[in-house]
Amino acid sequence: MKTKVPHNVLTIAEMTKRKNRICAESIDIDNIILTDEVIRKLRLSKSMFNKTTYVQIMCGGVRYNVEGVDRMKNGKYRITLISPSFYATLFGYKDEPVKLAKLAAIS
Repeated sequence: MKTKVPHNVLTIAEMTKRKNRICAESIDIDNIILTDEVIRKLRLSKSMFNKTTYVQIMCGGVRYNVEGVDRMKNGKYRITLISPSFYATLFGYKDEPVKLAKLAAIS
């Protein structure tokens, strides 16, 4: 007695596969003005759960990933960046360009 196996049965791995729809973007540090859209993109790219937006920031020929975006009490934003070799901190107010405040090597 043969049992008939349907040909359209999917494994769990096949059922959970999704197309890669990541919007990757690289922004030079000199071109960053903290608009609502830029702040949103930076926050989304630091999230480990978000898989749709990924922003890297170029500074001195090095690509940095966004580690944190914090709004401080005085309305200033602190953006922390990390690369395999360096750690950087940017500060800026909304609708203004950011300024590099700290650049340190990771030891």
